[in-house]
Amino acid sequence: MQKIYFDNAATSFPKAPQMSHIISNFIDNNCVNINRGTYTLSDEVSDVVLSTRIRLASFFDCADLPVKFCKRIIFTSGVTESINMFLRGLLADGDHVVTGSMEHHAVMRTLYDLKRERNISFDTALCNEKGVVTASAVESLIKPSTKAVIINHASNVFGTISPIEEIGKLCKSKGIFFAVDTAQTAGMLDISMRKCCIDFLAFSGHKGLLGLQGVGGFAISEKLSEVLKVVKTGGTGSASHFYTQPDTLPDKFESGTLNLCGIVSLNHSLKFIEEVGLAKIREHERSLRRRFVDALSVFDGVTVYCGGDIFDTTSVVSLTFKDIDNGLVSSVLSSDYGIMTRSGLHCAPSAHSSMGTYPSGTVRFSFSYFNTEDEVDYAVDAVKKILKEKYNA
Repeated sequence: MQKIYFDNAATSFPKAPQMSHIISNFIDNNCVNINRGTYTLSDEVSDVVLSTRIRLASFFDCADLPVKFCKRIIFTSGVTESINMFLRGLLADGDHVVTGSMEHHAVMRTLYDLKRERNISFDTALCNEKGVVTASAVESLIKPSTKAVIINHASNVFGTISPIEEIGKLCKSKGIFFAVDTAQTAGMLDISMRKCCIDFLAFSGHKGLLGLQGVGGFAISEKLSEVLKVVKTGGTGSASHFYTQPDTLPDKFESGTLNLCGIVSLNHSLKFIEEVGLAKIREHERSLRRRFVDALSVFDGVTVYCGGDIFDTTSVVSLTFKDIDNGLVSSVLSSDYGIMTRSGLHCAPSAHSSMGTYPSGTVRFSFSYFNTEDEVDYAVDAVKKILKEKYNA
């Protein structure tokens, strides 16, 4: 039985070609620390880290380009840590935040914690019937005490894309910090911090960017970097004669040892994405999604959540089944057909509540550049067989 991976919204698989060779070579020949030594191997790894910062700054069109060192790219373990650093480092008692109803727990749980800990408040802009959080919905919730707006660029459940350029310009006009979670879009969509007036862009290295798990980070505007407080302190390899945390970037936010294997993987995968081109990746993934949705839309017993216009979504598709448990469907797809999906609430109960799929959740398919039309057709046939067995169709 063949094995087909359709859970790329959780993490990409396979990774960029030759990844195992790159990482093996690094571990065998270059696995030393940076900013702690003055020997050649350390300098070589430092160059890779710098190269990765530069690639990411260009990738997200950061406002400080072409500054040589691209210091506003900060490495973390991923989007969740980045968002925690943003919200916990910015908000104080009495501050208000606007977010969207399609958010992941990385945002929602952190906001709920801060509501208890610091007496901050937040309002949630409801999505429209297509699953899109609009700028007008956000604007209606802005108050004099609003400190920031934080929005999921695309839903990890339904693939719907928020109009971040419109929301960003709104925030700029109001003097409000704008943060964007790009976990589902980095590596598929063109994202410009400059054009979208983004102050804080959280990215994941292991999803669309095709790197290893455990690496990600954020890009930060100069204005925000001056006021965002540090929530993690420690050794940086710099200014060691001071007991206070350095104010310079990126050291201000990068205490401890970086995930150098992860950064090396990200440097390699970014090169691959640059060579292939985002447009080609995006079109291939969306074509697979269209093929899947078009084929399933004619079936009885299954609801396909398209998120409106097929061209305004990522490669994520969610399904629900009439009178069949979603978890059972996902399990049968795996055990009987070798198809790997994810069922449940996907750490985003607010998104499910907004689209009417709470509490049962959905079965989520998420395609990548490495999936094929034959794999999609096989999955469609598998769903059809499951439905036939249930309804004797």
